[in-house]
Amino acid sequence: MFKARLKPHEQGTLERRYEFHAAEAVRATLLGDDEKAQGHSAMALEISRQLYASARDSSRHRPDLAAALRGHARYERALESVALLTESAGHYAALAAADPPRHEVGRIDVLVRVALAAEAAGNAKDAIRLLREVIAMYQQAPAADPAARAAGLASACFHLGRCLLAAGHPAEGLAVTDAGLGAAEAALADHTIRPNGFALSCCHAEGRGAPGLGQGWLSVAPRPVQVLAPDWACAATRSMALHAAAGQWPAAALAAAAAVRVTGGLAALGSEDGRNAHTVILAQARAIWLRARVHARQASCDSRASASA
Repeated sequence: MFKARLKPHEQGTLERRYEFHAAEAVRATLLGDDEKAQGHSAMALEISRQLYASARDSSRHRPDLAAALRGHARYERALESVALLTESAGHYAALAAADPPRHEVGRIDVLVRVALAAEAAGNAKDAIRLLREVIAMYQQAPAADPAARAAGLASACFHLGRCLLAAGHPAEGLAVTDAGLGAAEAALADHTIRPNGFALSCCHAEGRGAPGLGQGWLSVAPRPVQVLAPDWACAATRSMALHAAAGQWPAAALAAAAAVRVTGGLAALGSEDGRNAHTVILAQARAIWLRARVHARQASCDSRASASA
């Protein structure tokens, strides 16, 4: 059957509309407006389907369709979500077979969504098993975009850590969460000047801005980092609280620095809820940083006393 092809100006218009809706879906998610995010995501998916079916060179739109299918799966019920993820996986499998460095990470990203769908369906053990496998896959995957690979690895670690904590494995869950915080830092490394984590915490505690990192950093971060930000904030806050409860003040201070940075980035986007959350986290972090400094001074005194004994 003959399919009408888009004219160049029509294709260009659709491409711009796709990018607009894809970007707005991410922005709405960061602002906590899931209903608006779902609407933009649905439009991005519809446009990507049209481009893939009707563009003169449909193959160049296959990555966008695969990404739109994966992204929109989060808003659908179980069966519909699985169908979208299955379709996305098929596209990514073909793309990765032809160009692994460009598309292998996207293929693995789909598996993270599959694991979350399994968790939502009550299959926590299956989710944990798959997330373990996914983490190993990220670590071995070729990547033309290292930031995207690091962000995907961080996301998988955050979700696995959360699942392990819920399943009653606190030590492993916290360790995996902290590994995710390290991967998230790596995702950002090539795009901002990163101060040392404890130096960052001291800047915040003393009321100074972080060197080389304004609160508007998230708005100009790579899209994989933007997508990661809500889970990053939750994971850093969780790590901060668990380390503090265990009296592990240096680790708590580092996690607090990440929590303040990411919630500050989210707050700078303009959400009142985001600003309120950042205010609460900053107050908690300052108390932790104070305890960390006291702990560091005491450790230094004990070391000097031991050396002179």
